[in-house]
Amino acid sequence: MAAVTPVNNSLRVLAATSALVLLHAGSAYAVDGNVVAARLKSVYAEQGGVIEYSNVETNGSTVILKDTKMSSVGMDDKFNAGDITLSDVTDVSGGGFKIGALAIPDIEHTTPGEHPSKIAIEGIKLEDITLPAEGSTEPFAKILQYERAEIAHVSVNADGKDFFTADRITATISPLVEKEPIAFTTIIDTFKLDLTDVSDPKAKDALKTMGYETISGKVDLGGTWNMADGRLNIEKMDYIVDNGGTLGVKLDISGYTLDFVKSIQEASKNAEGKPDDAQAMAMMGLMQQLNFNNASIRFDDNSVTGKALDYVAKQQNAKRSDLVNQAKAILPMAAAQLGDAEFAQAVGTAVSAYLDDPKNIEIKAAPAKPVPFAILAAAGMADPKSLIKTLSVTVDANK
Repeated sequence: MAAVTPVNNSLRVLAATSALVLLHAGSAYAVDGNVVAARLKSVYAEQGGVIEYSNVETNGSTVILKDTKMSSVGMDDKFNAGDITLSDVTDVSGGGFKIGALAIPDIEHTTPGEHPSKIAIEGIKLEDITLPAEGSTEPFAKILQYERAEIAHVSVNADGKDFFTADRITATISPLVEKEPIAFTTIIDTFKLDLTDVSDPKAKDALKTMGYETISGKVDLGGTWNMADGRLNIEKMDYIVDNGGTLGVKLDISGYTLDFVKSIQEASKNAEGKPDDAQAMAMMGLMQQLNFNNASIRFDDNSVTGKALDYVAKQQNAKRSDLVNQAKAILPMAAAQLGDAEFAQAVGTAVSAYLDDPKNIEIKAAPAKPVPFAILAAAGMADPKSLIKTLSVTVDANK
């Protein structure tokens, strides 16, 4: 399989573009294009990125940043983004600007090396952008604000072969207001992942036998954020694999305030050049400010479980029913290692029911009241098994 490092380098280009496209995140006379460009550059810098351009062209309400170069946190070098076009630009009363649309030319970036990789991004566009006035004290002044973003197509190529593609990526964010929850969505209409070059022989054989050498599907995410109390509720994060199943994640936390966001941005900028463990410790420190409300992980089967059971059974020269019975016999002993007899029994019951009739299985954590991440971290280090009670973890199947 292609080397990981050059692929990661290429993916940083996508991260830089996504910082403009997927961050979660007028007047009749001509605007001053240089002022608009400078303000955009300043706001993007607050996200830890860099925009540079050779000059600015202005034609009425259209502003073009010529020969633009960009980078984001984690990128050593800037890449060429071409001429960025801002259309339907208008002044806002009190300062700042509204931008009807921001379009970036198609990007193609190649990382040289023994295993060259290339990333191509097409159809990049943001809509309904707000740039607050320089020096503004309003809560969202340092956040790039937009209401819709899209990327038509992304492909990641290694050794001359596309191993990942995605089409019609869209993100929406309701207008940023201080006293109302902000709704957001991100959808990837289709993605494809080519696994034919997996290097491990056993994994490669399993994928081929089960029919998953190429995986396709979609991603559907949505939720709300309330700036007043920092309540971030990811109501849906579904990873849907065709002829496989759906992995659904939900997460509800609080303490994710605007100050916390700013601290994350500052930490990201300060992390440049520091060892990975130092960066991790810094982020762990920031996470102590959050509270855990609830979360769940659910898998809805669409044939992958049966295929996996049949594959393993064939490897053992056994029937699927024999393999299931064997697993059910081992479950009580394995679950007992959790140190919680009641939870162990629930796990055994749920997994047994799922293996007999694979429909869905779900793990939920729903404490009676929010639990500070600091307590979770302390409990996790002192006695990981205690988290089952602390978080009120439950397991259910086929419900």
